[in-house]
Amino acid sequence: MEVLPPDISRGATLRGNEYGWNIPSFPEALASAETLGYACLGGQFQFRLDDGSTCEMYWLNADSKERTDGEPWVEYCHRSCSEVLNRFQGLVSRTDFGKEASNWRIQIDPIEKLVFVAYFVTEAELAELCKNSLP
Repeated sequence: MEVLPPDISRGATLRGNEYGWNIPSFPEALASAETLGYACLGGQFQFRLDDGSTCEMYWLNADSKERTDGEPWVEYCHRSCSEVLNRFQGLVSRTDFGKEASNWRIQIDPIEKLVFVAYFVTEAELAELCKNSLP
């Protein structure tokens, strides 16, 4: 896993190999990523608990579509960050995170413990991921 530049990681905590942003800071991370030439593959919401455990809401994901053949990197960066932002904002506006926390049977402040875990890549990193995923 690559270390993200400070302009992207601002507002995030690192747990294991995953960066998780608090809700207000994630849109800023996306804007910085696009400016710095990073694409966003997407992510999902999690509650990060004080004991080190996570409650991952994989069904609440905001992913971008794959890069198309011949799509210039700059356009892919813009499109992927825009797609993730739109899906992220839609989920934030219509999800009752208090209800989600109660489904886990955990007593927490859902907003305080809520993060959005996202994955950012450079063009070289995406090429390496694609190469490694081939049979």
